[in-house]
Amino acid sequence: MIGKEDAFKVLDRVLSYGEGVDIAAHLTSEDISLTRYARNQIHQNLRRENCHLTVTAVKGKKVGAASTNLLDERSLRWVVEQAKESMELAQEDPDLPPLFRAEPAAPINTYVPYTAQMTPSERALGCGAVISAAQKEGILASGTYSTLVRETVVANTPGTRAYNVATEAFFKTVVESGDNTGYADRLVRDARDIDYDQVAREAVERALLFDEPVDLKPGRYDTIFLEYAVADLIRFLGYVAFSAAAKQRGTSFMATKMGQKVMGDNVTMWDDGMDTRGFASPFDAEGVPREKVVFIDKGVATGVVYDTRTAAKDGVTSTGHATSVLGRSQPMPHNMFMATGDSSLEDMILSTEKGVLVTRFHYTHCPEPMRVVATGTTRDGTFLIEDGQLVARVHNLRFTESMLDAFSNVEAISKDARVVKDWWSTFISVFPAVKIKDFNFTGSTTF
Repeated sequence: MIGKEDAFKVLDRVLSYGEGVDIAAHLTSEDISLTRYARNQIHQNLRRENCHLTVTAVKGKKVGAASTNLLDERSLRWVVEQAKESMELAQEDPDLPPLFRAEPAAPINTYVPYTAQMTPSERALGCGAVISAAQKEGILASGTYSTLVRETVVANTPGTRAYNVATEAFFKTVVESGDNTGYADRLVRDARDIDYDQVAREAVERALLFDEPVDLKPGRYDTIFLEYAVADLIRFLGYVAFSAAAKQRGTSFMATKMGQKVMGDNVTMWDDGMDTRGFASPFDAEGVPREKVVFIDKGVATGVVYDTRTAAKDGVTSTGHATSVLGRSQPMPHNMFMATGDSSLEDMILSTEKGVLVTRFHYTHCPEPMRVVATGTTRDGTFLIEDGQLVARVHNLRFTESMLDAFSNVEAISKDARVVKDWWSTFISVFPAVKIKDFNFTGSTTF
């Protein structure tokens, strides 16, 4: 970890090399430790420290950027000169907003010393709990346990200064019983919040639930999605629909449906970078404090996230969702939520005459962004429901479905929500389990 004082010393040197141009500097530093286990054996421990400094140079309507992961004096001078050279070679951008001094963000505590200081032996205890549970059943466990410390620092010549340090612990496992698998994970700031035995039970029970999978014909089924799967469904909304840049390009339904009903009355989704129930972060890549943005309010499309560039185009202010300085990449949600309901997983299953339960997805994509049509295959536990009971494991299924249609047909939402990553690790979000009527499965597999 660099530390707040030393990190600002680095950025202050960068700003001092601007010589007649405005400079914005964005520095991230990561210290990640990882324990990996496979087939009931820990086989790897690693630790990696790295940093990434991006310098943006602005003069008039020209902008350029350059990056480095070296913080010695020579590299700092070099990256500023590269940013300035890139700026000089760039064409003028008539829509380029100026750099400005962002107001300080309210401080929040995202750092847990226990997580930052975890040792390989302590991570091994968690891995060992899953391995022991698998061994008792004569099956195999694999997975990873990572801990991370991430510093984010922003400074620019108009006077923006922002610093945050955060921790993350991510414990996940896939348990194999022959060709059948079960999955579980936990993602927390404080590693002490992980119940290793609970993670082991979840994955082992799912792997052992029914022996030989059966075939299920493609079609529309009432489907229950665990939180892991919901993360992938809503990922596409966050990635292709909830950004002001997509709205302005006309590639998001938000461009034509703002203020209109697009989902069911029981669906509300939002982003709140200051809500510590998720993975809060007080400011964005431009140092702008994050605001709460409601995307869907009781089914009605209500908002998108902005950075400085997209906000200037729409005549509003940034919501604090920049992923780069002055819009070199589009603004994105950071800490998404979906409102919970009044159901339980057991209630959802009992209410299903014939349907499917999906644990999570694998390799998902969005071939048609305007209606957010997503596709992918189920993974690590897909089960048939008949007459309110789980009756069989089924071979994995491919789905192809519009998320607008899917979330217009939500029949039940769980009382509880969980911090989850989607399969691509695009977002860390807080989502409940949901039951969706007539979800479209378009293909089946042999595994």
